[in-house]
Amino acid sequence: MYTDGFDPRVIKFCAWTGFAFAFFWPFAAFVVAHGHYILPPSAADSAAKVVADYEAHLTGIRIATVIFIFSSILYTTWSMAITQLVRPRERQWPILFNIMVVSVACEVVVVMFIGFFFGAAAWRPGETSPEVTQALNDLGWLGVLFTGAPFALFQLALAATTLLDKSGRAPFPRWSAYLNLFTSVFMVEACLLLFFKTGPMSQDGVLVFYVPMIVFFAWILVFSILTLKAVDREVALRGGRGAALGRDAVGAAV
Repeated sequence: MYTDGFDPRVIKFCAWTGFAFAFFWPFAAFVVAHGHYILPPSAADSAAKVVADYEAHLTGIRIATVIFIFSSILYTTWSMAITQLVRPRERQWPILFNIMVVSVACEVVVVMFIGFFFGAAAWRPGETSPEVTQALNDLGWLGVLFTGAPFALFQLALAATTLLDKSGRAPFPRWSAYLNLFTSVFMVEACLLLFFKTGPMSQDGVLVFYVPMIVFFAWILVFSILTLKAVDREVALRGGRGAALGRDAVGAAV
């Protein structure tokens, strides 16, 4: 056990939850909800069409929304594993670390409320006004695509802390900072859905839904791997330092 509280088992466990999050969301969207959330409906659909889509696979959609909500736990643990690794660089002035933590808090609310609004839409389809179901469904999709600000801020802060690290012991490689900058562009670009109801920049468009979603989940997978490797490097470094201290102690005693 390390005297400063560093516990590689906990951090690595949290890093593995990134893989779980990247599995459960697409699984719920495609398999459980019968493709309802992985093949998004057109924003130009009528209220009656939205209700019919919900009623066609109502139980699966409801289960999927529960998975969406509780998967926010996995996103929390994964994100905090990353933030803890970059925390030591700033010592008593952890401005970028604090920005990342606040961003994670906002992100988790977004992830949870996506499921909340979709679940609310799936609660009374056919019983309440079709326009109400359509409005709740719209809120869910806006949550998916129009709330990229905290995600982009997290990525920008993570990129900054990596690029500013001159210690030679940065937990993440320098190229990962540019991956963060690249990914943050798509978190902003998805907001274009607000201006289009059809076409590639609409809710079901290639440039607003499919490309940002692929980039986002690829980013999660990459940083899950990088976090696991960073923990292993820290353990190896501490082991080497401990061995060196041990040799010095023996030499002093002799």
